[in-house]
Amino acid sequence: MRTIYLDHQATTPMDPVVMDVMQAAYTQYFANPASPHAVGVRAFREVERARSAVARFVGGARSEIYFTSGATEANNIAIKGVAGRCPGGHIVTTATEHKSVLDTCEALHAAGCAVTVLPVDAQGRVTAEAVARHLRDDTVLVSVMLANNEIGTIQPIAEIGRVTRQAGVPLHCDATQAVGSLAVDVTELGVDLLTLSGHKIYGPKGIGALYVANRLTDIAPLAPLIHGGGQERGLRAGTLNTAAIIGLGAAITLVEETRDQEARRLAKFRGTFLAELTARSRAPFRLNSGTGPDFLPHALNLSFEGVDAQELLPRLTDLAISTGSACNSSAQEPSHVLRAIGLPPERIRGSIRLSFGRFTAERDAIDAACSLAAAALPQPESAAPGRAGQKGAAAW
Repeated sequence: MRTIYLDHQATTPMDPVVMDVMQAAYTQYFANPASPHAVGVRAFREVERARSAVARFVGGARSEIYFTSGATEANNIAIKGVAGRCPGGHIVTTATEHKSVLDTCEALHAAGCAVTVLPVDAQGRVTAEAVARHLRDDTVLVSVMLANNEIGTIQPIAEIGRVTRQAGVPLHCDATQAVGSLAVDVTELGVDLLTLSGHKIYGPKGIGALYVANRLTDIAPLAPLIHGGGQERGLRAGTLNTAAIIGLGAAITLVEETRDQEARRLAKFRGTFLAELTARSRAPFRLNSGTGPDFLPHALNLSFEGVDAQELLPRLTDLAISTGSACNSSAQEPSHVLRAIGLPPERIRGSIRLSFGRFTAERDAIDAACSLAAAALPQPESAAPGRAGQKGAAAW
C-alpha cells in the first residue's frame, strides 16, 4: 500500500542528491579532519566547504558557524553557553518554543536563573513590545523561534532584534523549522545566535549548525557543554561527523536554489488539500494555524469537531501525519503550543498536524484529503468545555 508522507515538520526524507554526496564522502573523506596528513587535510577542506555553505545561507562568516549533532544540542549550547557567562541571570522566552528551548530554560531556572515565559496571542505570536516590557537590567538572553513547528507561526524576529540590540541583550533564534521555507539572514533579523538542523531540510539526521556572532564571542566565549579535544574552536568537542557535515552543506545549497519556487508550489497544494477536505469531510473542522504570509507555506494544523485524533491516526493507514510535535508524541501529552494559544481541551484532542514537502505531488494532496475525510468520523463529545492558555508572562 502506498503511504503519503505528510509529516515534514517532524522530519524530511533525505534528498537523493544529498545521499549521493554522503556516500562519496564516506569513502573519499573518511579521515579525521583534525589529522595533519594529506587524507585528513582533504576531509578538513570539505568540512570547511560545508561551513562556508551554511555561513553563506544565513549571511554570516565562516568563523561564526559551529557544527553540532542537531538543533536540540545547538539550542542547548546557545542558551546554556550564554547563561553560563553570567550565572543567575535573567532569560526571556515564549510559551510556544520548542521543548529543547523550554526544557533548557527550565533546567537553568533550577540552577538559579530567572526565566520569563511570554504568552502569545491566538495566532501564536509575541510582539517586540512585549519583549521590551520584560527586559531587565540582569537579562542575559532572549530566545524566540523564527517559525513554530506545530502551527507554523512566523515571529517578528527583526522587530524583536531591534529591541534586543538597543538594549544590548543577545538574541537567540531557533530557525530549525523556518530555514526550508524562509529567507534567513542574521544581519536583517538582528540575531546573535541561530540554530538549524539537517533533517528538516532533506539532509541527514544527527547534524545541525549553530551560528554565533563574532561580536558576541569577542566579548566572552560561550561556556561549552562538552569538553574534550577542542574541536569547533573549543565550543563543541568531539570528532567531527564529516559525511553528515558534507551532507548538510549539500542540503542547504539545494534549499537555497529552490526555496522560493518550492514555497509557492507547496502553498498551492495546501490550498488544494483544504478545498478537497472541505468538500468531502463529514466532520466539521477548524484551522488552528493560519494560511497567510505570516505562517509557513507548507504547514497545517486543524481540529475535527467530535473526533479524537489519537483514535483517528490508526485508521489512516495510507497517511503519515501526526497529532503534534514528534518530540512530544510518545508522551501522549496535550500540545503545549495549542494550549498556549488558548484552545479548549476538546479542540486540542481533535488536532492533527500535516505538512507538504519536496516530493509531494498534487495528487497526494487530493488523495490525502479524501482519505482523511473518510476516516474522520465524529464521536459523542464527553469532555467539558474550557479554555487553556496563559494570560500573562510566567516567571519561573
